[in-house]
Amino acid sequence: MPKLLLLLTLLFLQSAPRLTVSTTRVSHPGHLEMRGAGFTPKGSVSSHLKRPDGTEFPVLPIMADNRGEFSHDIDTLLLYEGTHELWVVDDTSKVSSNVVRFEVTLEQK
Repeated sequence: MPKLLLLLTLLFLQSAPRLTVSTTRVSHPGHLEMRGAGFTPKGSVSSHLKRPDGTEFPVLPIMADNRGEFSHDIDTLLLYEGTHELWVVDDTSKVSSNVVRFEVTLEQK
């Protein structure tokens, strides 16, 4: 029983998948970087990107490294002006990250 309790405690303390972006406001055209952590090491993740009109781009598969982390450059050239939503699902555990929102603007820096 103590081993089971220890295992459950470790699973509970394991960090949930989390997603960040380098900026929450980016010009068109421009770039931002998304970073993920807390995913299955060397596992596949599925990146989801929702347009301002609510439709979703095709899912993008990404591989996490041996620490369960990844990064990916997002080019805004094909994105619409407005607020986009981004989240990633761990394909092994089926656990979803937080949802990150970023705004694409036509203003130049």
